Amino acid sequence: MAPGDMLRYQVDRFHAVMEEFAGHKGQRIVFIHGKGEGVLRNAIVNELRYKYKKYTYQDASFQEYGYGATQVTIR
Repeated sequence: MAPGDMLRYQVDRFHAVMEEFAGHKGQRIVFIHGKGEGVLRNAIVNELRYKYKKYTYQDASFQEYGYGATQVTIR
């Protein structure tokens, strides 16, 4: 797969998970994106800012996931 195809696939999976848990108020979901160059993290944060505005997000627990994860809370 080309890098652009991989990113599209990963963002599509992100959307699928978000839709799956959309009605589960209070549910916390951790997305592991790795620390790398931040391309996937930036794509996820961008989607959260513009498409999923009502959900909150933060860096996931460093002790549990290290630097490469984002926790989303369904509201």
